[in-house]
Amino acid sequence: MNASYAAVLMLVPALWGCGRAPAEIDVQMKSATYYAKHLQEATQVANRCNQLNEQEQRRMSARDYQEWQMSNEWVNCQTAISVTDAAALRESVLKQSRTPPAPLDANAALAP
Repeated sequence: MNASYAAVLMLVPALWGCGRAPAEIDVQMKSATYYAKHLQEATQVANRCNQLNEQEQRRMSARDYQEWQMSNEWVNCQTAISVTDAAALRESVLKQSRTPPAPLDANAALAP
């Protein structure tokens, strides 16, 4: 193989990766179980991600935004958002189940 071809084959992957921030690639994935055990962190991540999502939609092209949505960072965002939404729903249901039902008026029961 010609030395110039070998150099090109080694250089192209290096240049291809230059457009991506290493921080996005190095983001550690966190599971729903992790966020459920660390609900305060999940809430902070979800709040930050909602703001970040709006910023990224405005800043990026449609193609880049779609690519970002497949990143580990956005997957963590989705996980944190889902866990916090589920926790809020659970809390709401628990509060409703603790609230005693209002007493029915005898006349209200007979009304059509």
